[in-house]
Amino acid sequence: MARVMICDDDHATAEKLIAALRAAGHEAETCNHTMDVLRAAADGRFDLIAVGLDMAGFGRSGAVEVLKEVAPHTSIIAIHDRPSEIMRAATHARLAAVLPRPIRVKDFMYAVACALKEQAMVEAS
Repeated sequence: MARVMICDDDHATAEKLIAALRAAGHEAETCNHTMDVLRAAADGRFDLIAVGLDMAGFGRSGAVEVLKEVAPHTSIIAIHDRPSEIMRAATHARLAAVLPRPIRVKDFMYAVACALKEQAMVEAS
């Protein structure tokens, strides 16, 4: 079981992903403000954070830099309406996955499973 935060201003998408995470046995919550996710990351309350990088005011790849600084061991899944824009950024190597909008639950849950597996392998070594 993982602790997952979804930070996105698309409430319908966030709720759909939260429901899927909970159905899979994970603890999950949502927020829609940049400061909330940064505080939660800094507190170390989550194993994985999924964040909409196209939210107003989030700063795109700069947000990944800040998240990685305050929570270096937390996996990050980026959600974006133009994923190729994020993949061109130097920070893309720090992301567990970049998912395009609209998000398919099946793709999201696969990305979550892969990110958590990779995180467990790093911790075990």
